[in-house]
Amino acid sequence: MTEVIKQVEAGPDPEAPLPVDISVMSQMFHNNSALVRKFGLKFIEVANDTLVEMKAAQAEKDLLALGRLGHKLKSSARTIGAASFADLCEALETAGVNNDWSGAESLLTKIPPLLERITQQLENEFSKMDE
Repeated sequence: MTEVIKQVEAGPDPEAPLPVDISVMSQMFHNNSALVRKFGLKFIEVANDTLVEMKAAQAEKDLLALGRLGHKLKSSARTIGAASFADLCEALETAGVNNDWSGAESLLTKIPPLLERITQQLENEFSKMDE
């Protein structure tokens, strides 16, 4: 099992920082809050749609599809500053390549709650921008 999967299986650190480093998007969009919001909301939409596809691929025991879906989300997660989510996606991609079904299933229990934390954080950030 890869080191990333071992770290993921250890579970979230309660002292861990927020899942998204919002400054990454702020820098990319030159502090344009409208673009940060648009890109962040688009990430949430795409990630949730991809999560539905992941659940379908898991039900079909399609490890290659899971790996491709992990790859699909990895770059966009890094782009918004969600490094820990990107790491999970990369580990899922690796599990697909390595034919590691148990590793993939373990990762699939971690991805939805982290996406929920990302969604909550971004919604909080965006509501502050409205004030």
